[in-house]
Parts: sequence; C-alpha cells; structure tokens
Amino acid sequence: MSTARGPAVARSVSVVVNTYNRAESLRLTLAALAQLDHQALEVVVVDGPSTDDTEAVLAEYAGRIKTGRCGSRNLSESRNIGIRLAAGEIVAFIDDDAYPDPGWLGPLVQAYDDPEVAAAGGPVYNQSGFYVQAWSSFVDRLGNAWVERDPDFDIVPSICAPGSNVIPYTMGTNSSFRRDALVAVGGFDEEFEYYHDESDLCRRLVDAGYLVRPLDDGFVYHKFLPSTVRDEPDLVRDHYSIFKNKTYFALRHATGYLPFTDIAADLTSFLHDRTLEADDAAAQGRLSVADRATFDLDRRDGPQAGYRAFLAGPPRTRPAAWFGEGHAPFLLFPTTRPPGGKLHLCFLSQEYPPMRVNGIARVVHGMATSLARAGHVVRVLTRGADHPRIDLEDGVWVHRIPVAAQPPPAGAHPGLPAVPAHLWDYAASMHAELLRIHGLRPVDIVEAPNWDSEGIAALVDGRFRVLVSLHTPIATVARVDTAMGARLAGDDPTIRQMIDLDRYCYARADGILANSHAIVEEIESEYGITLGPERTRLVPHGVADRPATVRPATRPGKVQVLFVGRLEARKGIDTLLAAVPGLAERFPDVMFTVVGDDSLPSPSGRTYREEFEDSTPRWRGRVQFTGALDDPLLWRYYAGCDLLVAPSRYESFGLMVVEAMTFAKPVVAGAVGGMPEIVVDGETGLLVPPDDPAALAGALAALIESPERRTAMGAAGRARYESHFSLEAMAQGAEGFYRELLRAGRVPGKDLSSARS
Repeated sequence: MSTARGPAVARSVSVVVNTYNRAESLRLTLAALAQLDHQALEVVVVDGPSTDDTEAVLAEYAGRIKTGRCGSRNLSESRNIGIRLAAGEIVAFIDDDAYPDPGWLGPLVQAYDDPEVAAAGGPVYNQSGFYVQAWSSFVDRLGNAWVERDPDFDIVPSICAPGSNVIPYTMGTNSSFRRDALVAVGGFDEEFEYYHDESDLCRRLVDAGYLVRPLDDGFVYHKFLPSTVRDEPDLVRDHYSIFKNKTYFALRHATGYLPFTDIAADLTSFLHDRTLEADDAAAQGRLSVADRATFDLDRRDGPQAGYRAFLAGPPRTRPAAWFGEGHAPFLLFPTTRPPGGKLHLCFLSQEYPPMRVNGIARVVHGMATSLARAGHVVRVLTRGADHPRIDLEDGVWVHRIPVAAQPPPAGAHPGLPAVPAHLWDYAASMHAELLRIHGLRPVDIVEAPNWDSEGIAALVDGRFRVLVSLHTPIATVARVDTAMGARLAGDDPTIRQMIDLDRYCYARADGILANSHAIVEEIESEYGITLGPERTRLVPHGVADRPATVRPATRPGKVQVLFVGRLEARKGIDTLLAAVPGLAERFPDVMFTVVGDDSLPSPSGRTYREEFEDSTPRWRGRVQFTGALDDPLLWRYYAGCDLLVAPSRYESFGLMVVEAMTFAKPVVAGAVGGMPEIVVDGETGLLVPPDDPAALAGALAALIESPERRTAMGAAGRARYESHFSLEAMAQGAEGFYRELLRAGRVPGKDLSSARS
C-alpha cells in the first residue's frame, strides 16, 4: 500500500492560511488540509477583514485551529500575524483558493534536512488542476519575476548566494520557511500589501546567507478565484500595488548593485509592456473604459508611491520580540488516518455528479466519498470536456479527462478480443491519466465496472491491481432487452465484441467485487465461466441516508405508487403499465408516478409512454411521467410516495429499492437477480415473478388497500437499510477486500512497479 512520501520526520509544521471573503473556498482548503499525510501539523487561519461567512467557517473548526485577525487588506501583515501565532519549526503558507496534494508537506519538510535551507516550495498547478502554473519561480534584483513550467529546467545559473542577481523564490500559495529564519529577518515587509511579498522575503533570506530550495515534489492546486485585484488568472484590474511594489522592490534590492539608470530604464520598460497588455485587453473588451482609465492612474501614482516608500527608511518588518508576544503552544490539527494506513484508490466511472447520473455512478460516488471520509486518497476518473480538469469534491479528487481517439492496443495480448473503438478510446484516455497519477503517488487499487469494460486498458497494461465491480452484464441485457437482443442476433458485431470483452475482463481481473450472490451466478451462467471464490467478494451496495429535511411531493387523499428507472424492457415498465388500468379502475384514489428517462424506444419503435397514453387515454391523468430528475426532486418523490414498485426482469442489485427503504417505504419488486437479497418477502415488501402483470397487480393491491401493512413494512425496510445497506458498511467491506488483495502480494504476471518513466 502507498505511504506518505519522504522519511518519517518529527519536525512540526504550522500551515498558515490568510483569507479574505472566501468562506466556501476556505472550507474546502481546510478539508483538504485534513487529508495531509504529515501528522505533526497545526493550522493557523488569519482572517481579515472579511465580511462574508468566514467567521462561521472558523467556528466549525473551533478548538482545532488557531485563528488571528488582520484589520487591514495587507497580505504581508496578515502573514506576519500568522508567523506570530505559529508554533511549528516550519511555517508553510497556502492560499485560501488552493488545496494541497495529500503528500504536500513530506518533500517540504525533507528539504530542511539541509541546515542551510531557510525556504522551500514545490510546483503549483493552475486552475485546471492538470496543467502546471509554475514548476519553479525566479526573480532578479529589479523585481522581474518569471516562472518555469519545465521540471527539467536548469536552475544552476540561479545561485542562492548573497549578492547574486537571480534567485529562486517560493510562490505564496506553496511556500515554507524555517520559523527562526523568518524571525531573524523580520518576517514579511509590510510595504508589500500584495505582489512581490514572497519574492522580497526570499531575496532577503538569500542575502542573509540562507538557501531557498525549489522542489520537484510537494504539489498545490491553485484555483485562482476572483479577488479585489483580478477577475481572471490573467486579467488584473488593479495595477496600483503591482506598479508600486515593482518600483519599491527594484529600489530596495538593486540600489548599490546596478546603476540607477538601469533601474529607471527597467521600470520604464515594465510600464510600457503593461500598457500594451492593457490596450490589448481593452481592445478585446475585457477591460472596460473605466478600467482602462484606472490603469492610467495606477501607472502614474503607483511608481511614485513605491519611490516614496523607499525613501521613507528601512523595510516595514517586525522586530524579533514582536513574534514572541502572546505565543501559544502548538495545537495539533487532526487529520484523517485509517487504522490500517492510507490506500490510494482510483475509480473509473463514465458519469459522476454533479451531472445527472445512473446506478453505477451513484454507487461509485457513494463508495468514493465514504472511503475519502475514512481517510484514504480517493480519485475518480471520468469523462471531461474541452480540457482536463481536476477538482477536490467532497474529499474525492475528481479527474475529468476528455476522451480522445487512441491507437489500438499494440503487442501480444493473449486472448484479447476485438475492442470496439469507442470503448478503447475511453479506456485508454483514462489509462493515460492513471499512469500520470501513478507516477506522482503509486496507485494501490484501480476499480472499474464491468459495464463497457472500462478497465480494459489498465488490465492490458498489467501494472495495476485492477478490481472489476459487477453490475448487470451485457449478455444479460441482450437476453432480456428485445432491441439489444436483435442487435446481437443481427449483423451488428459490436454487442458480440462487448460480450467477448466482458468475458476477458472477468478472467484477467485481480479481484471481483460482487453486490449480490445472484450477480455472480448470473455471470457464471451467461458466460460459462467460474469467477472463483479466492478473488471474489460480496459487498452489497450502500446508499446515502435520506436527506435530513425533504419536502414530500404529495397529493392529499391519494395513494401514490412510485416507479424509478429507465423506461426499458429490463426494468419491466411494460409490465407495470399493463397492470395500471385494472388497478386504476379498482382503486379510484391510486396515482402512479413514473420517474426516469422516458425517451427510450420500445420494440415497436415508439416509447412506452407514447404507447400507454395512446392506448389508454382514460388513465392519462392517473399516471404522471416526470422524465429523469435531479436528486433533490427525486428525493421528494421518494418521501411523498406510499410504496415503490420495481417490476424488473433483471437487476444485479436494485439500488432504487434500497433508496426507497431509506425513506421507510415498502417495496413490490421482481423476484429476480439481487432483489430477493434486499427485500425480505412479506416483511419489508413483496416479491413477484417478473413479466407477470396479474401477479404484480395483486401484490400492489394488497399494499394499496392496507395502510397499516405499508407502515409496518416501511419501518422494517428502514431497519434493514440501517443494518445492511449503509454507505459506511459498503465502504468498510470494500476496504477489507482491497487490503486482502494487497496482502496477497505481487499479482502473478504483472509488473506493479511505478509507472514513472
């Protein structure tokens, strides 16, 4: 299993977050800090002067973090307050619109094994989370700063020596310092309210004889949220501080090293280049007429203010004694740490929230967020658009990767069947991202659903432990779905290729995660294979508990029957609609709500909804078709119904049944697949044979006419959910299986070494 990067070092670290009016982003940053590998950690948040909900966020962390207040909009002053509050040997800074990689602090702490190092910082990803904003950063004595995005850039010419012209500096959102060195040089110069604050500090540290160490590890993801200075990463609206501080920096650090004429010429060139950029932005409409006028004022007043600040005297730093005033003991920040150590887990899922998702993605989301809450490093690789993007969502690192055409698998892969191009393009695109991730932090387990053979590229590669999670297999869908069965029997080779690929994945997988006994039996029967108990584990799906407050979608005086699922043959929607007329005639107060994609064609080529509404116009008002719904509205229908009907011809599990149980609703379900393992017949609901409208109508009638029975079954279903189908139970079961696979050692015939080239 993966471990924290770098040696186990006892050095204590104080992470300082300086924040202003970014309450929600601050909450995300603090949650990300709780995922850090480093344990000797305290967190200091310096607020101010915020006017949003920042105080409420800080109250959530009361007793776990140190807090300070800064009365002015001055980043250097806020940072000095953070240093004053910090009790760690090392003080690290991260912005309130950034979050760290879990292994962030390991490399930074390791840099201080060299006693001459006073500052260290790692690479920074930009707002995409995928592309590098800066691998390393440099500044000369004139205050001309630039970043290098190439990790192989030669930094030898930028020597950390007193008097050197160019030095490396740490970016403010990924920087760390020895606290005693900070105190020795007076901390940050508070003349730098914004811009050049960290480069000035590094310049003074180097001139004092210390080393600044740029690192190739220890990553931070910088989201570049709008601020009072910028609306976009590359669109600055307030240039006053930039012009003032560029002037002040050059005069402070170049005077005595360069002729004054060189300093003046450089400043003139800087102002000229920025003016051209402003003109270009105005021509594109990105800067308004008022913004452009403000720029001219900033260009006039900023340099003059920087010159006056230089003439005013020494830097506005703090005396050593000030940093010791009111010093509080180190406050350990609790990080999430599973008892058996962190696992690095990657899930593949073609869908993922916040988009509307189907069953597989709902399971992946629940599994991923639960394992992240338990303290593991969890990533979901899913389809993206336009360009790659990585975000931290509910503790899960979500990698949205555009799918691009990929060359077919090369080399000898015994038994590998033909792979349909659309499946390989997706799988290979995700695999490329897997390799990149694995090069940064070794991946322990890759989990992919059997549907569409999403893990095929990782399986063919052979460097990963790949676990296949079981859902309704394509061969079963072809058996119960008339349209797909016709494609299999006809001239379309794609379905046959997908079935063959399915079989290959079952044979090659390092582990099989089954949600029911029935799905194992189904696959073994349909494919004529044996999955084998030594690599197969039963872990029933879990679902999130019902939201605390849901306003039910009700119709007073009516008994509401709810169906949830795609309107297709496998879900038995035709069986339900065939039973509706008789039930509607017998029970005038019964209403049916059908939630799910109702645009799918039936064998006739028309939709089931169209067929029903045209053939039985009398009952149109008794059946409401909603189409697919987002979760908040779906929960309202669950909360407002009296019972759920799931007349499927096959379900590997039956997620909608468990979702109904969270709302204490009884269920009438098909006695197929995994549903008999969820529903206790006669206790939490009723089971009926599939494809039998009369039997379905009889079971529904028995519950429609008995409110008492519905209530009792609903309560029993709720209790069964709590004991068997919670997210926590699912995550714990899966984690146990992952650890079994890891304890089994190297997978025969596989090279599990790092994929770093």
